[in-house]
Amino acid sequence: MAVTGDCVVGVRWLEPPLSQPKEPCVHPVILEIPFIGLPLHTYGFMIVTGFILGMLVCTRQGRRHGGYHEEVMDFGFWALIGGMIGARVVFIMVNAREYFIEKPFVEVPQLGIKIPAVLAIWQGGLVFYGAALGGFIAFVIYAKKRNLPMLKMADMLIPALPLAHAFGRMGCVAAGCCWGDAFYHMHEGKVVADIPLAMRFPEGSLAYGSLLRTENPEVVGYMKEVGHTLPLFPSQIMEAFGVLAIFFFLNWVLSRKWFHGQVLLTYAIVYPILRSTLEFFRGDAGRGYVIDGVLSTSQFISILVASASLITLFVLRKKQKAAADQMVA
Repeated sequence: MAVTGDCVVGVRWLEPPLSQPKEPCVHPVILEIPFIGLPLHTYGFMIVTGFILGMLVCTRQGRRHGGYHEEVMDFGFWALIGGMIGARVVFIMVNAREYFIEKPFVEVPQLGIKIPAVLAIWQGGLVFYGAALGGFIAFVIYAKKRNLPMLKMADMLIPALPLAHAFGRMGCVAAGCCWGDAFYHMHEGKVVADIPLAMRFPEGSLAYGSLLRTENPEVVGYMKEVGHTLPLFPSQIMEAFGVLAIFFFLNWVLSRKWFHGQVLLTYAIVYPILRSTLEFFRGDAGRGYVIDGVLSTSQFISILVASASLITLFVLRKKQKAAADQMVA
């Protein structure tokens, strides 16, 4: 058997031979920290990179829209803390059985001790909507304590979120998580990708292990023979490009907005649409479902957020228009 028209975390248009090497093509760890031997995970590195770039964008927006750059820099620390706590808490809630019943403790080889699994953040386990919620709560608390114009500040800050998110999704590629569903068909004993940018993850990756448990014996035999997964939809890359497009779109809206809160609500409408759509092409069933196999947790949250935001957008727009008409009168 062979695979055609797909890639291994990159584009490979030529059909690979059966004797292709099986070394990992994902890179979950950049390096090990000297002396203590703790790994520096690519996923975490990309999140930090995205956060730093996002803060630079926020600072620039703060200078351009009212001179709030110092407040923005101060808020950055609390946004990071709130976002990380929110992302972790929501992930643990979705996977509560694993964390509190099946595997409540993990070993730290470098220290020779066991700690609660909920504290092992270097092993991954973050949810974007949880990060957004945690960051938003931190923002509300900070803005109220500093007596800042909340909606105006939110409009300045929100474009940076999809920019940081894009880097986080590229970190997912390196970590081998959040993979897409399999898109392929068999032709003359070969596995043929049904989409041009399909991705394959190597033996030992999360996607590989998941597919071994869910696919038929013929496919399992194929994967063991070639050492990688079936062609998978590039969900991480598609979302990275999608949120990057949202970043540019929000900056355009910011320069032309009619009322405070418009940019925030625009994001809270367009991102859930993107996320809900891409959820149909995800293959990592462990991300959680509200209705098993039909409605994922993220889709459910997306529907609630987008609906509430759309209603709020119309209400605020109506109030703004009424106020403008009253001034004219």
